[in-house]
Amino acid sequence: MDRILKSASTVKIGKRFSNKRISLGLSLEETSKILVINEDYLNAIEEGDYSIFPSESFARAYFKKYSQYLKINSDLPDIFNSQTEKKITKKAPKIETISSLNDNNFNYLYIAVPILIVFGALVAIYFVESGDTQKSQREFMSSDQQIIYLSKTIDQKNYSLTELKNSTAKNELYLDFLGECWIELYVGDELIEALYFDENDNYKKKIEIPFKIIVGNADAIKGTYNGNEIDFMANANRLTKVNIINFDENKLD
Repeated sequence: MDRILKSASTVKIGKRFSNKRISLGLSLEETSKILVINEDYLNAIEEGDYSIFPSESFARAYFKKYSQYLKINSDLPDIFNSQTEKKITKKAPKIETISSLNDNNFNYLYIAVPILIVFGALVAIYFVESGDTQKSQREFMSSDQQIIYLSKTIDQKNYSLTELKNSTAKNELYLDFLGECWIELYVGDELIEALYFDENDNYKKKIEIPFKIIVGNADAIKGTYNGNEIDFMANANRLTKVNIINFDENKLD
């Protein structure tokens, strides 16, 4: 990022993070290994300068993870939006007032108002009767028909990993998210993607082995690679829910 994402608030909060880490007797390097977060990102949080982060969601994910580990109850200041907000002045709408009505307009109102009232009543009666008819049709739907309808709806909205396995293309990574989660995708030692997801999000990417994926909150993610289900919970850190999975030609570590 070219812009500076730093403020007095972020610096103040960052100082709390560094003081708490030091009080626990931990270096940045040790903390980086525990949380599986790049040391540069941790240092950026402690310095209160978020220019290094590739996106706001990525910064918030790491801030949340670090604050939870240090047991600091704090939210990331809205540093991203505060740098780009522009004040837009709105013009007050022009209000025109009618000071008086001439006699001709007044007479027309006597005729038009009753007509509009009758017309509105007829429209209201039509919609009420129409609604009652539709309600009656729904009530006559048999219980068997309702069960069939609900079954079809459920089948459309819920896809099992078995179905994903059958539909996944070659060299395709497919991920489903059950809650908040972040991932880092590496080819060799190069970080190619760092993303943050919410509940019901999904992710699909064509990628050839070997590659490595680091997952935060491993119990909130499911997925497949080449149609094979991935076990994200195996070997996951019990405290941080972070897991590192290596994909090579022979096996998944």
